[in-house]
Amino acid sequence: MKRLDSVLVACICFLSIITVYSASAEPSGSDSIFNKLFGGLNWQPDALNSESEVIGNYQVVIATDPLTPQVNQTTHLEFKVFNYNQGTYGENSNYAEIGVNHFIMGVRVFYNGELVHEIIPQSHKGSSWGIDYVFHKSGNHVLKVDLYDMDKNNQVVTYIFNIPVNTIFGPIFPYILIAASVALTATILWIKFVMMKKKVPTR
Repeated sequence: MKRLDSVLVACICFLSIITVYSASAEPSGSDSIFNKLFGGLNWQPDALNSESEVIGNYQVVIATDPLTPQVNQTTHLEFKVFNYNQGTYGENSNYAEIGVNHFIMGVRVFYNGELVHEIIPQSHKGSSWGIDYVFHKSGNHVLKVDLYDMDKNNQVVTYIFNIPVNTIFGPIFPYILIAASVALTATILWIKFVMMKKKVPTR
């Protein structure tokens, strides 16, 4: 019985730790259940599933669908280029944000500091283009987006984005642990109840 009590206490402690960890690790905003259901419906620069960076007069925005890429699952990457045609972004002067009408872009994908894939520079009409891509490892991937010939000196400007990739279990893994802990705790409580009931003397 003492050993059973020890196991029960350990299960309760484990369940408490996992619950606290899952609550503290839940991202605010982009990975909430509401945002997973509705955040990807509208693609825009300030969407919850997008990142952007401004260098000089140009802003590059990258968005992912799904919101959090999964290992060995197809992820749609969408890129968009904006031009601030009056002054540099961030200055006090007035500026207008408009999409460019054409651009040349290449993408390099890095994992743990090593180049794992390269999308050669291509010319695109309009202000956006998209591609389906598969990440084969979990963890953070760095995308270096090269924008070509956007100034009079024909320089290449590189925009850097971090793309976290989850395992195939993704964010449901902590909930699996919680469910398993609850089931185990309930089973041990039931066994203890049955054993105590058997020890009750009959008259």
